[in-house]
Amino acid sequence: MPITYDSIDEIEQQIDYANLRKFKYDELIGLGFIPVSIVGDMYNIVILTEDNKNEIRQLMESRIKHDAGYDFTIIKDQDFKNLIGEIDEHFASDKQMAAIVSKGYDISLDEAYTDDDKSKNDDDEYKIVNKGNYSVAIPVSAEEEAKKHHVPTDAPKRKVGEVLIEMGLITEEQLFDALVTSKKTGNPIGSVLVQKEYISLETLKNVLAAQRGMEAVATSQLKLDSKILSVLPDDFVKLNMVLPIKFDGKNLIVGMVNPGNKQVINDIVYLTGLKPRVMLITHYEFLQCIKQYYSESQKETNQYIKKIEQELVQYGQQESLWDQAEKALEQDDSVVVKFVNKIITDGIKAGASDIHLEPRLNQYVIRYRIDGVLREVLQIPNNIEGAVLTRLKVISKMNIAEHRRPQDGTFSIRFQDKNYDFRINTIPVGMKEKMVIRILAMAESLGSTDNKIKLVGATDEDIERIERIKSSPNGIILASGPTGSGKTTTLYSIVRNLNDEKVNIMTIEDPIEIRIEGINQTQVNPKAGITFASCLRAALRQDPDIILVGEIRDVETVEIAIAAALTGHLVLSTIHTNSAAATVTRLIEMGAKDYLISSTLVGVIAQRLVRRLCDNCKIEYHPSEAEARLVMVNDDDVKRFMQMTIYKPGKCEHCSKEGYKGRLGLYEVLQVTKEIKKLIAIGAHDIQIEEAAIGSGMRTLQQSCLHHIISGKTTIEEFVRVLGPVNE
Repeated sequence: MPITYDSIDEIEQQIDYANLRKFKYDELIGLGFIPVSIVGDMYNIVILTEDNKNEIRQLMESRIKHDAGYDFTIIKDQDFKNLIGEIDEHFASDKQMAAIVSKGYDISLDEAYTDDDKSKNDDDEYKIVNKGNYSVAIPVSAEEEAKKHHVPTDAPKRKVGEVLIEMGLITEEQLFDALVTSKKTGNPIGSVLVQKEYISLETLKNVLAAQRGMEAVATSQLKLDSKILSVLPDDFVKLNMVLPIKFDGKNLIVGMVNPGNKQVINDIVYLTGLKPRVMLITHYEFLQCIKQYYSESQKETNQYIKKIEQELVQYGQQESLWDQAEKALEQDDSVVVKFVNKIITDGIKAGASDIHLEPRLNQYVIRYRIDGVLREVLQIPNNIEGAVLTRLKVISKMNIAEHRRPQDGTFSIRFQDKNYDFRINTIPVGMKEKMVIRILAMAESLGSTDNKIKLVGATDEDIERIERIKSSPNGIILASGPTGSGKTTTLYSIVRNLNDEKVNIMTIEDPIEIRIEGINQTQVNPKAGITFASCLRAALRQDPDIILVGEIRDVETVEIAIAAALTGHLVLSTIHTNSAAATVTRLIEMGAKDYLISSTLVGVIAQRLVRRLCDNCKIEYHPSEAEARLVMVNDDDVKRFMQMTIYKPGKCEHCSKEGYKGRLGLYEVLQVTKEIKKLIAIGAHDIQIEEAAIGSGMRTLQQSCLHHIISGKTTIEEFVRVLGPVNE
């Protein structure tokens, strides 16, 4: 069992400073660990993450003689920073490290390069300067580079903080704040300024490039190939803060946080036998690349890809589809099976709702949709995509020989003692196949004791309006919105609230995501002829009081739902529309009669999901006029909004530097009043219906999101992404 501590003070009191001084300051920061002391037979170490445990263990073994094992205790990012600050005065290397950082930011061109070394390269805006066994790319002149980015021409002889203040990019208060954080964490001042969002990363790179007189690594160059990563040992990369970028046929392009360290450059020549071309990389970018490309998870993925490629070479590429299928079924411990399982389980751990496998020109990419936004997480070579897609098709019971037509399939797995269902679809894209795996809500069983309606992001007024709608003994209640907006979750919450031994509740779902005690749930199976319409027709002969239909998607289902509502049943379902009022138009377009909709429709709950700001790192500010006009139209409202304090995303470890953590709902609850029934019956436009609903107290999706912005829960950026800018 890992040791637990009640406070940072308790950890500090137990630190063995004699052993602590055997490590360099940048080693502790780079790997995110602090050796504490021997407790029993184990040496206790506090760490930020488990990703670097192997490297930490090896480093400990090389510095401290200890016969027994190691015990790791994970602490929070802020606690780690505070602890580093507390032990700072005891640390032998602290002043040396500060001097190195200071020198790195204060280095002059005259110290680094001499005029005799410079040689022109007319094909580039940078000169490639040979330094014996290595070369560097520097601007044609420091003055030209400074003018290009409006940086003071004497920047090479000044510190980066002073330059940024003179440029008007930061204030002295912001610099002081960043210096305090830099002292506590050991991170360079420039990286801290970026983390606190006082300046952008591009601004820092431009200033450092002009200051150092050296070309900075472009962001596009940091999409590293797995083959280039193996050029330098992982320990060497992390210890010396150097990153292999690319091999251009003649030179090994490397990014260095401290490009003036000639010893490291000599070591690169010795390790690779190649002539390095040195470029500048910021400390902030270096840490991001370490996290992305050198974590234990990434190492494991790269090993799987390498083994699959070796197997393909060993056994040949001419294996038939059926041979591949047999292997996929019989060899549960094969490398391909483990690799596919890792793609899926990593998606679950990341909280993804969908996994995309997409072809590109020279490879396949894997993207996870997390909190509604797609993120690329992995690139796989073209020569192994066939094995990966075949494995997924086999477990989904799809035709592995069919590549020209779209296919659908399903499968289930058990992971961390929980069952997960997956819906999979393929579609031809060019000459290849694109595959999307939907991770459905974890299949689970719930009791019926806690039956309150709980919707994340809904106000008390929203809940009160929903309570009034669901109190109707008969009629149709619809949840509307696009795919993945939380409609089914809303209906589940209402059904659990209605669940009582006095009523018979039937559900027709695809698939059954959550099993609820006391409710009769049926799953559709279109291949067997069990559709929403046929199941609904059968359910009406089961003496139901309440019926939940997973989705209304055709005229037959609409007509049966209306018939059920007219004969005294309460019907709940979902529908794809852009707003609550537009639901009426959609039902009529499907073929339902307007007078029947008027008689049966009780209420509509339109909803969306926006990303929630991370409470640990959100930054308060006053919006500009341009931002205010994205969410408001009236001039007086715009002026008032500009005076309000709202928030924008920051970056911290808690939210994986995204600035957002989780999602919350926006709700538009339309209760069909007598006035709205009249409008529906005479075929009124959805704008008229919406105006009548607002007049009776309905809050629109835009108003709901604006409420969350003012409350500090989400941002203007999310408003525009999900709802678009207001135009009226």
